[in-house]
Amino acid sequence: MAVETLRSDLVVRNKFLAQVERNTPDHRMLDDFGTLRMVFAILLKDGQGIAVDSLFAFVRVPLLQSVRRLRARNAEVEIVAIRR
Repeated sequence: MAVETLRSDLVVRNKFLAQVERNTPDHRMLDDFGTLRMVFAILLKDGQGIAVDSLFAFVRVPLLQSVRRLRARNAEVEIVAIRR
């Protein structure tokens, strides 16, 4: 998982931060890498909102597993609907 690699591999983390700095030099992550935030943005048919029953079953399980793993590593996790 990307969060695990960024937290544990100094070389990967430094390359990632260098890329962030090149593209967004004032990004808050450059000053505070300790707090990671992951946003899952999901586009559903007809701009539907996110709810347990609005996601296919084969999507719910891996999404829940990912959220649990990320939160266990102290990452902030948010799931949002993409509105058109």
